[in-house]
Amino acid sequence: MKKRPFLLSLLLILACLPTACGHTAPNETTIKMEAMRFQQDEIAVTAGQPVTLRLVNRDDYAHAFDLDDFDIHLQLAAKETAEVSFTPTQSGTFTFYCGSPGHEAAGMVGSITVLP
Repeated sequence: MKKRPFLLSLLLILACLPTACGHTAPNETTIKMEAMRFQQDEIAVTAGQPVTLRLVNRDDYAHAFDLDDFDIHLQLAAKETAEVSFTPTQSGTFTFYCGSPGHEAAGMVGSITVLP
């Protein structure tokens, strides 16, 4: 009888650990686009695990998100939010950029590092 309260307490503590530590899923990232910049311009994920990128265009004009190595090309209208998911299989560092004319040249670039 005494084991039940202990077991229940242990299960509750374990269930709350990810929330208490502020963790989200390890390969989920929000990238905000604002003032000709990616606010999150360096991302690290793990190979072989699904990745979800939530793209938020906070500007009053269109942007794009291009990650050529993974054949990802999205157009985002002003104030639009989109999500893209993929599973990287190779490790390395890959460049993403805004493919809207002139935006990459203005510095709208970032990198995603895929860890083994």
